[in-house]
This record gives sequence, C-alpha cells and structure tokens, in this order.
Amino acid sequence: GRGCTAYDVVVNSGFFRTLQADPLYLEFFLTVAMEGLSEKYGVELELTGWRVLRNRKFLGSISAQNIRARPRPHIQELPG
Repeated sequence: GRGCTAYDVVVNSGFFRTLQADPLYLEFFLTVAMEGLSEKYGVELELTGWRVLRNRKFLGSISAQNIRARPRPHIQELPG
C-alpha cells in the first residue's frame, strides 16, 4: 500500500534459465546485483524479501536495451 523504488536488472534469457535451474545460484546472483545497486546509488537495500516475477517478464512498459558487442576504448589517440 505504500510507494517504493524499483530497480530493473536486465540479463540474457539463456543466463536467466541457468539461474532458474539452481536456486542457490539465483540467490547468489541477486545478492551480488543488489549489493552492486546499493553501492552504485548509495542506498541501503534489504537483501531479503525479493521477488522474481513468475508469469510476467516486467511491470509497466519495457524499453529496448542495447548491449555493445565490443567495448569502446576509454583512451583514444587523436590524429594531429
């Protein structure tokens, strides 16, 4: 009944099937993901009580995700 902040974590569907096959691996992944979100955004997240949606892949509208195949170099040498 109260408002909350939600974070989406996007993973490859094949990797997600691997996670679903092993509950311990899924819990490990989610714990690492939540710790990463906590550190990145400077918020304290409760590491228990999480839910993976069963019959829905997402809530609301989903936007396209672009994943770069090759990383771009951080340092580039410019001509001249």
